[in-house]
Amino acid sequence: MTAKALKWGEIGAVAEALKWRKWLPVPAPDVLWERKREMARKMREPVWVPVAHVEFEEAPERILTVEGWLSLEDEYLPRVCAGEHLRAHPEAKAAIVIAARTFVLRAMRDHPTLGRTTPVKNGEVFQVFSRGANEECVAAAARTRGFVMRYGGRLILANHVAGAPWREDGSRGFDASGTEKYVTYNYGRSGADVIPTRLALTSHPGNRGCLSQNGAHWLGEHGFDCEAILRFFYGEDVEIVQLGTRHGGRVTGFVGLVALGAFGLGVVGR
Repeated sequence: MTAKALKWGEIGAVAEALKWRKWLPVPAPDVLWERKREMARKMREPVWVPVAHVEFEEAPERILTVEGWLSLEDEYLPRVCAGEHLRAHPEAKAAIVIAARTFVLRAMRDHPTLGRTTPVKNGEVFQVFSRGANEECVAAAARTRGFVMRYGGRLILANHVAGAPWREDGSRGFDASGTEKYVTYNYGRSGADVIPTRLALTSHPGNRGCLSQNGAHWLGEHGFDCEAILRFFYGEDVEIVQLGTRHGGRVTGFVGLVALGAFGLGVVGR
């Protein structure tokens, strides 16, 4: 694929090959898109855009990972919860699991062999999953079983990173992970006002922002339920639906409306 991609100038394929092989740092998605447009102009050809894939109506029971076949709900997602933020508040754990489920299913939707014949990787370039999971992580996956985020009827990209730790007053502490720059604060935002994350092409319709795991933990400790946490980072109009059901459903848990009013505006952008 790499040789053919280099020959024909397919930027997306080149970037994918280099990223997975960790040969070179990959430029930002917007930079790649501009290069792709310029290449198409020089070759006097239209810009190639991938064909849309069919959305998941039901989650697969198992996915292929670098550690073999794992049950999506009973093994993989609890282990991602433990690997990404083992000590998070239960509401934050539930939010992280929904983000992780959405993230992996969106990736599998866009790359048909992923999780089927191509193993899902373990690490910060995708999602970290630990060797095991504690009871809280298992409970978070069970409670949110099948729930994903959509916008316009399609799975969002659902990027999530550690972000900076939050102080008691909601301000940001030192960002040792270097990932705070990717976090988006979309409290009260919807539609075109939602801020996309720089982790993905900013013009991508599925780019509805990026969750801070440390921020989710703080919000959970201050009364936000998992749905309110998700909307805090991905926007008010993100659709939280349960796969395999006709009418979606709601994740049960604490009600965070009072917390949103009390804390929401105060912590955005600090």
